[in-house]
Amino acid sequence: MSLLAPEALSLFLLLAFLLLGLYRRRPKARLPHPLAPLLKEAAKEARGPLAWAPTLAFALGLGLLALAASRPLLPLPSRASAHATILVIDVSRSMMATDLKPNRLEAAKEAARSFLKEAPPALRVGLVAFSGQAQTVHPPTLDRKRLLESLNSLEFGRSTAIGEGILEALKNLREAGGKGDILLLTDGRNRTGADPLQAAEEAAGMGVRIFAVGVGVPGWTPGPEDPVTGLGFFPGAYEVDEELLWSLAEFTGGKYFLVDSEGELAELYRNLAREVHLGMEPVEATGLLGVLGGLLALLGVGLRRYLSPA
Repeated sequence: MSLLAPEALSLFLLLAFLLLGLYRRRPKARLPHPLAPLLKEAAKEARGPLAWAPTLAFALGLGLLALAASRPLLPLPSRASAHATILVIDVSRSMMATDLKPNRLEAAKEAARSFLKEAPPALRVGLVAFSGQAQTVHPPTLDRKRLLESLNSLEFGRSTAIGEGILEALKNLREAGGKGDILLLTDGRNRTGADPLQAAEEAAGMGVRIFAVGVGVPGWTPGPEDPVTGLGFFPGAYEVDEELLWSLAEFTGGKYFLVDSEGELAELYRNLAREVHLGMEPVEATGLLGVLGGLLALLGVGLRRYLSPA
């Protein structure tokens, strides 16, 4: 929180003197009286636990009024936020592998659905798919229904171009305002297209974080029932380039994850949905604090009259 008129905080000194004036010590009786202890006890019971409520409400109200006079600025999520998150998903043939059920791509789709459910409604989310090349499946949007339809339409392609996927996501972020995060998921290593590290350098220059997620079970090999084996030569069941993904995340201030189950993947995306941030803008809270302070001060006066009738 920042203040546009910090000099107004000096009003708290006046508030302190006012409260000292309101606190009046009752003079002690100079002559003893046989009923003095009884009268003192009766006075305590008459005052009850709400004796300090009027003074407390009045003081708090004046304090809020003094704070309002300093014109505080509170950081709040912007309704027209320039921030966005781009889901970048590998759709190469190896994503058909069934070590994650029912296969890696379907597990990735389900994780993306979990992300969309948990993400703040004001967060714009886009979708980029990549194999040998990258394409924008849906630009950043608040329309979750349309985004889910685009997610369901993903199809497999050949080869893996991680760098191209990052660059396509950065293109979307520029068009959306230039701020946000990239949530990258892949099960392989870069085989064609732009250098992923150079793409990460460009992302770092924009202040964009890359959360890199590698999927697959180390040591898993496709069996006769696996659909991958019906599509020709399959070079490897597990080829996650962990060093590259770690470098992408480290270079941009993001995080790297390695996931080997569909349940863990969905949980990870739910957690990441809570971690991404919206664009914040300073909003002056003078009016809000002024109204609240005035109401509390009036409440204090009303309680005092109610508890201490004339």
